[in-house]
Amino acid sequence: MAKVEITSGGNREATITKDGELNVIQASYPPFVEQKVQPFRQYLTADGTSGGSNDLGVDGSSTNVDFWIPASTSNDRYITTLSFIVGYAATGKPFQWADGAALTNGTRLWYENRRGEHDIHDAIKANQDLFRLSFDPIPTSWEVRHVNANNDYGYFVSTDLRKMGLPFGIKLDAGTTQRLSITIKDNAGTSAVAFNCIGYGFERFE
Repeated sequence: MAKVEITSGGNREATITKDGELNVIQASYPPFVEQKVQPFRQYLTADGTSGGSNDLGVDGSSTNVDFWIPASTSNDRYITTLSFIVGYAATGKPFQWADGAALTNGTRLWYENRRGEHDIHDAIKANQDLFRLSFDPIPTSWEVRHVNANNDYGYFVSTDLRKMGLPFGIKLDAGTTQRLSITIKDNAGTSAVAFNCIGYGFERFE
């Protein structure tokens, strides 16, 4: 195949990146082509399905319990954000879990790709462990009222996975057994009357 050179009117050569992409300036408007991404939202559930149990407040101290989002059978799935909610009956403290004692083994947040398993956090044991996953300064007044039930206390945490050096979040390759998971290794429901997590992102298709 003959070599092709692309130059501008000023005889400046186009640049190809190491990934084989033509380096161009991004336009400020969308092209007239089919959009090849679609929004994705799902709870992490006990069976990986959108209709499965999303109550993370279970007892995993004897037998660990997994909740997860699986790879799609047909589309590459990218998880960019995780949204946690923790609710409890009485006011809590950062060094506690919900409004009780800190967990002993904690909760593992991790994902799997073709290179194996990777921890996002290996042991979430206290409220402050979730706070730090927001990657933002924690406000003085972090606790809110009426979370999940009238008069219950609680808090919300949003984790932007792109801040971990992943520009498109965590990728789950289509047609694989890859997953994004939370493993409950303690009794996470003793103090927390509400504990769940939603994954947000997009799917890329051909």
